[in-house]
Amino acid sequence: MKKNSFVLITLVLIFSVFYSCKKDAGVANTEYTGQTYSPEAMALWSKLNNFNLKIKNSLKSEEFISPDSAIWYLEALFNVQNAVGNDFEESKTYERDYALSISSNGMVDLSEIADLNDQLIEDLNYELDLIDADNKFLFVADLKKEALKSDSVKISFKGVLAQKPASLYYPIDSTDNWRYGNNLGRCENTQWDSDAGKELKRRFNNPYYAYPFPIIRDTTRTGWINIDFSDVLDYTTAGFEDRIYHELATSPPCIEHDELLQLLIDGHYIIHNKANESPSGVRIDGLDFKYFELWTNNPNPPDNIYKHNYQVWYGNPVRIPPITD
Repeated sequence: MKKNSFVLITLVLIFSVFYSCKKDAGVANTEYTGQTYSPEAMALWSKLNNFNLKIKNSLKSEEFISPDSAIWYLEALFNVQNAVGNDFEESKTYERDYALSISSNGMVDLSEIADLNDQLIEDLNYELDLIDADNKFLFVADLKKEALKSDSVKISFKGVLAQKPASLYYPIDSTDNWRYGNNLGRCENTQWDSDAGKELKRRFNNPYYAYPFPIIRDTTRTGWINIDFSDVLDYTTAGFEDRIYHELATSPPCIEHDELLQLLIDGHYIIHNKANESPSGVRIDGLDFKYFELWTNNPNPPDNIYKHNYQVWYGNPVRIPPITD
């Protein structure tokens, strides 16, 4: 794989930070004693709180809202009430398709929205039960309108489930020589439950890091709204040809520590820079970084090209009071 050409002046990374005040897994809201909130935060809380109360009492009255509003409210409420945690060692995504009926005037009945909200929670609990871990939680979720017909709207759902909260950021050092993916272990020793892709992914998602520029993400936010994510990225994506791993080989290749460090640096620019910046990235204007997904292809690809695939999630972090149960 080709090396990125830009010059790195100093590569020093010693950044180990213990967390304090971790949230318990499965707890959707944390009470803040004496916490003050901005007028904007209180306005958002009022909107979500009123929506939550309405869907709880949806059988008592008929009310309709637009499909776009229904999807926005469902996503925001689901994340604020159910997504917890700021860091993790492992994560996985799950996907579902849903539908809402459209009335003759093009609106959605609030009672049906309430049913979908209950189904989202039921499916979340089902997926969490499949994970054999003591500490597991929803990290973020996205709902998107896929198709709008005269009588229904199709909604795609993607959720990120996390486990094993991380407490340290481990820098890449001379021992980090890993096979490219598929949990194939280290280059010299396959008896490791990891690979180069997993080592990159957990560092991209750690809220404390220093490459290529020091950033400490705000971990005190109580929720995220307006979730969106990038297209799937790989070495064929324009501008990323030499910045996302790919290699032509006849067997699963090794990524040595110096190349892994370069991929880490390149990846941070991909995450945090916008398309018009240099080096270019995929950051969505007006949104902050939330989650990084990385996966690897077939361990025996028919074209002998071994590669990494990226997808970057963004949103707006918010700090609001707990939603009324």
